[in-house]
Amino acid sequence: MNTVKKFVIGTLAVLALTAGMPAVGAAAPHEYKAALDIVATAYAPGPHDNGKWGNLTHIGTQVRPGIIAVDPRVIPLGSQVYIEYPDGSGAYATAEDTGGAIKGNRIDIAMETVKKAYGFGIQNVKVYVLK
Repeated sequence: MNTVKKFVIGTLAVLALTAGMPAVGAAAPHEYKAALDIVATAYAPGPHDNGKWGNLTHIGTQVRPGIIAVDPRVIPLGSQVYIEYPDGSGAYATAEDTGGAIKGNRIDIAMETVKKAYGFGIQNVKVYVLK
């Protein structure tokens, strides 16, 4: 069963499904706890990108789109965030993972496949910590 969360974006209320694919928004939220400039990379489930952890996140959930790996000293595990990409598009995600190379203002965004993760490359993004 999908859980529906309401986030305020601009003057529009947008409903984001927190299960399955992350909702994609067009503008940054007006209400947030913090706005961070972050270097983002991407990874995929399985040993290729996630080593001995395979398909599991740090908290024991499945690696899937809509999940990010964070440095919990910067973005606490369990935080819901909005990621704004350089082209102005964005997506909601939840911080459920950590990583050895994810220190400070860095995140790793979970993708469906290794090919998509490589295609993402390295991007400078703005992360809005919602809760």
